[in-house]
Amino acid sequence: MDNKLSSQIKRGLKITTNYLLAVIVFGVFLMPILTLFENSNETAVFVYSIIIFLLMTPTIYIEMSRLAFKEKRPQYNINPSPFKGLYYGFIGVIPLILVLVVIFMLNLPEELSTLHKRIYQGFCGPLYWFAKSIGNEPVHYAVSFVLVILIAALGYYAGHKDFYLISFIRNKAGKSKKK
Repeated sequence: MDNKLSSQIKRGLKITTNYLLAVIVFGVFLMPILTLFENSNETAVFVYSIIIFLLMTPTIYIEMSRLAFKEKRPQYNINPSPFKGLYYGFIGVIPLILVLVVIFMLNLPEELSTLHKRIYQGFCGPLYWFAKSIGNEPVHYAVSFVLVILIAALGYYAGHKDFYLISFIRNKAGKSKKK
């Protein structure tokens, strides 16, 4: 493991990959959800978005936690800051923001304005619930990527500080690990 810029970009792009996998899962199972809840589509998509977000969060969190644990090993001589997850989060979100900007810049005829809106809502599927909560305007969809950066930062910080969420919950619940 090295600390070259190209290696850091590759590590940051793992966040992009995890997000895109969540978007694919969101898109694949969206049609059955819309068919099942045809009377209350908006509420169903909102709840479905929260569920996909909750599935995406641990993938990014665990990936960054493992990365931090690995990077702080003395044999790699990287000596990372515990806040390097913010850096990786920004690297991972930059391609997503660029795609979103391209989607926003599409010039479609007025009759296709609903389709245009559905395209950027679909791309921000796992974050749709947050964008809708803060205003449901195009800029809110771009702002919602802050959540991805925060998840990456928290995961990296936890890995850097040897904080294991499952162990913490077990200790607080008073249950010991099975031997």
